[in-house]
Amino acid sequence: MDLTFSPQQEQFRREFGAWLDEHQPGPLDPPTTAAGLRQHLDWERSLYTAGYAAPGWPERFGGRGMDLWGELVYDEEYVRRQLPERLNKMALIHGARTVMAHGTEAQQEKWLPGILDCSDIWCQGFSEPEAGSDLASLRTTGRVDGDEIVINGQKTWTSNGAIATRMYALVRTDPDAPKHAGITFCVFDLDLEGVKIMPMRQLHKHAGFAEVFCTDVRVPASSVVGRLNDGWHVAQTALRLERGAARGTHTRLVASLHKLAETIARTGADRALTERLGALRAWTFAYLQATYALTDQLSRGRDDGVAASMNKLRLSEIQTAIHELHLEVLGADAEIVTELGPDGELLGMRRDYWHSRAGEIYAGTSEIQKNIIAERGLGLPRELSR
Repeated sequence: MDLTFSPQQEQFRREFGAWLDEHQPGPLDPPTTAAGLRQHLDWERSLYTAGYAAPGWPERFGGRGMDLWGELVYDEEYVRRQLPERLNKMALIHGARTVMAHGTEAQQEKWLPGILDCSDIWCQGFSEPEAGSDLASLRTTGRVDGDEIVINGQKTWTSNGAIATRMYALVRTDPDAPKHAGITFCVFDLDLEGVKIMPMRQLHKHAGFAEVFCTDVRVPASSVVGRLNDGWHVAQTALRLERGAARGTHTRLVASLHKLAETIARTGADRALTERLGALRAWTFAYLQATYALTDQLSRGRDDGVAASMNKLRLSEIQTAIHELHLEVLGADAEIVTELGPDGELLGMRRDYWHSRAGEIYAGTSEIQKNIIAERGLGLPRELSR
């Protein structure tokens, strides 16, 4: 196992870093506002024009054909500069890769170009009110009617749902099939008749999520990715990428740790506090190395899903611990130093804290990750209730 970067990868790091230093934008408004959406689209198109929209995509789809290590370098340099979150992240990380792996040539030609230049913004229609971590319990139906699928149901916690133009979703096309069967993966436009989008305003006052209601939405059968009723198998591509891709999480974790260390140095620390900080340094270093090890494993075609679940679980625990200790060190001053945006929305460390708590839920709860590790990794029996 080699966890070091090649000379070519380091050259790309310098090249991409220099371009970012020259072209990076200033602070942008949230993309859920009209002005913010225009600003984010301008930035995304700058990346696209320079060939940096998706360097890990194959060249035939508009990428640079870089391997996973190259993508890791890209994420590290992008995140290190605290640049805007990628507007089309749900498509870039999950949806497009699924279409590349399971879609037809016609689907790839139709859908992929719009992802790169953000003329189409995708969202993920997986979670439902009664189907979150237990995704196979989804109730949204897709009734086959000739050459169309008629969709009825509700999707919730839909990231970027308020600004998306297209959704990739799981629907139940065979209600009589076993729980994990009878599910179909499809992609459809959100301006179709019968689609209703309700933005979900969060505590930081912006609608990063939405509820999406479908009432007799007629989707062409050509929108099905993979085979009808084989959507669970197709969706595993997206789920593995969601849990396994680093996306700069290790770089963000190191940055959060450094902020905590600076606060402790400024406020003073006793022996016990120093020891807790040291333990977090060790765990953060371990996660960094585990990220590199997983990248090496995936680059060699070894993907059992267990290592990705271990990393996701550990990341959730470490980042929550860092932010909890940060709040503890600041004490009552945490309320004073809280950063607020122009509309009173939470920014900075306190927002990071609440987001870290959400990290124990999204992309599969910590309990789900433990079950995967126990059953697939250690070979333990499933719970009787499951």
